Amino acid sequence: MTVPVDDLKNALRERLRAGRRARDEAARTEVERALAVHLGEVPGIAELVADPSRGCVTAYASFGTEPRTGALRALLAVSGVRVLLPVIRDDGLLDWADDSDDLTEDGVSRGIPEPTGAPVGTGMTGLLAAGCRVVLAPALGVDVHGSRIGKAGGYYDRLLAGLDDVPVDERPLVVAVVHDDEVLDAIPAEAHDRPVDGVLTETGYRRLR
Repeated sequence: MTVPVDDLKNALRERLRAGRRARDEAARTEVERALAVHLGEVPGIAELVADPSRGCVTAYASFGTEPRTGALRALLAVSGVRVLLPVIRDDGLLDWADDSDDLTEDGVSRGIPEPTGAPVGTGMTGLLAAGCRVVLAPALGVDVHGSRIGKAGGYYDRLLAGLDDVPVDERPLVVAVVHDDEVLDAIPAEAHDRPVDGVLTETGYRRLR
């Protein structure tokens, strides 16, 4: 009997969540530091650090057991690179606002830290208008072909669907941020799932497709 894709995904999500819960504080801190160390390996980041006027980066404010992004966001900020963070809307789309030290966990985000400043755009259209060069996306895992599994909210699948009609040379690089052992051989995917271009882990950047 064929197992439904949703069941396969849910089982994989639980396995990946369990792996994250098993990491201790020292391991989480070391991963955070290593992600910042290897950030410059991501294509486009070094160019933005050298000339921040060339565009911006989107990241996310990590919470819970996610790989911590505080150090890499701080590194981008001190380098003068503009960083945009997502703000979850009632309709399930993402607004974008500038990263800051003033984050809130209110609203519809279910505890996800979000910036409190005015949104500068919505969805992929807003990112393209802001000159986004790299999207650092949260994920529970990715596979070697670029398939990504998230937490089932669908926010980033909807976001990345906005790239379907964008010429390849005008698209930002989409990079999942996960732990090294969360890069898998295969992840079950459906038609609405959108792949990523690369992955950043504590051991470095890797192109996936």
